[in-house]
Amino acid sequence: MDERQELNAGRSAMIVLSVVMFGAVAVLAWEYIRTQEVTNTAAIVVLLGTGGLFLLLQRMHGAEVPRSALGHELPTGSTPQEKSERRRTYAIDAAMFAIALTALTLAGIYLVGDTSSLDILPVGGTAGIGLLVALELIGGGLIFYAFNWVMGESAARSVEKRLRKLEA
Repeated sequence: MDERQELNAGRSAMIVLSVVMFGAVAVLAWEYIRTQEVTNTAAIVVLLGTGGLFLLLQRMHGAEVPRSALGHELPTGSTPQEKSERRRTYAIDAAMFAIALTALTLAGIYLVGDTSSLDILPVGGTAGIGLLVALELIGGGLIFYAFNWVMGESAARSVEKRLRKLEA
């Protein structure tokens, strides 16, 4: 199998795993909406298993250029300018994800009336919501940045390693 066929096989497997993962999440979401609890062990095991397979396939068939959340290709080189551009993109992506999750949390609080996330905070009311928003934006941003950095730098190294292998 040449490089192009291997890349297409890896992409196809990733798409299938993504569909299975979204299906498992949909089953869990439907169960939570119906019963207000999640007890479907099979869906949880499928979700965790496909996550592991996803990482394994990414490692085996990866070596794709890292992309931003908006789909822009990132540079893979090791020059300070390229590293700086990747870090800036990771920060922007992390901020977007943190804002989106904070908005979903606020929608859950105001539209659904689910205030369970406020129970662990030391203050209640508007101050509690403000504290929750600040914690989610800062904590979520840091977690997403770390995740993006680890995955992006790993992808950049894989691409550079594969290019060196093909050039040799």
